This record gives sequence, structure tokens and C-alpha cells, in this order.
Amino acid sequence: MKTRIAISIILILSFFLLPKYAYGPESGITEHLLYPMSHANIFHLAVNILCLWMIRCPVYILVSLPIAIIASFFPAISLYGDVPTLGFSGVLFAMVGISWGKINGFRNMVAKNKWYLILPFFIPNINACIHVYCLLLGFVYGLHLYNIKICSRR
Repeated sequence: MKTRIAISIILILSFFLLPKYAYGPESGITEHLLYPMSHANIFHLAVNILCLWMIRCPVYILVSLPIAIIASFFPAISLYGDVPTLGFSGVLFAMVGISWGKINGFRNMVAKNKWYLILPFFIPNINACIHVYCLLLGFVYGLHLYNIKICSRR
């Protein structure tokens, strides 16, 4: 609970205090490092914070944040052209993926999250690919952790 409170406070403060950085070739690595803390508007921020509190899985922030940053380097494919990557949702999808990976529940993960993965592809100005990338990278990471625990029990 303390972690969720701290993350919520950091996201709110960063929305109001961090300067809005430019997208494009001049932004470079800064865009990739700051995108989880940057939100398009207050509604976007509120929905991400709400989702942070609604997901039941543990908050693997020290792992899911780097996963989301790595995923931001992958191509963003959209029906509406080039879209910027903004928001904390990539980190949230990585957290969910890690939890499903730890129990090796790929089919259940896809079944339970299919609409969260499919619908954003049809909404303008959303980088839906980042959700898929983060969920899958989180799953692979969680699956790796699970296999290490099985080996260490023997």
C-alpha cells in the first residue's frame, strides 16, 4: 500500500512539476526515460493512477519500470500514424505480465487482458504496442523468476 501511495504521489508531482519535453529527434534518450512519468492530460494521469490501485498483483516497480523503458525503444505501430509514448500504463502492463509469468499462465493472461490489448489499437493517439510489449516482456521476466525458484527448491 505504501508503494502505491508513493507512486501515486510521484506521478501527480511529475505531472505538474516536470517540464514537458519535446518529442522528436532532439529529445533523444530523455523521451524514453521520462515517458512513464509524462501524461497527455489530467484524465490520462487519473486513469493510470486508478489502474495502479485496481490491479491486484504486487507492485514490481524496480523491475517493471526498466521493462517499460526498454519496451519504449521497440516500434510503435498504429492505424493512425506515428504516436508518442506517454503514461504509466506500460509499467502497469509489465507488473501484470510479471505476475502471470510467475504462475506460467500465458493463456489466462491473454484471455483476461485481450480487450485491454486489442481496443487501444483502434483509439487514436494511443501507443497500443507498448502495452503488448510490456505485458510480454513482464511475462518472460516473471516466468524466468518462477523457473529459478523451482530449481532452487530441489
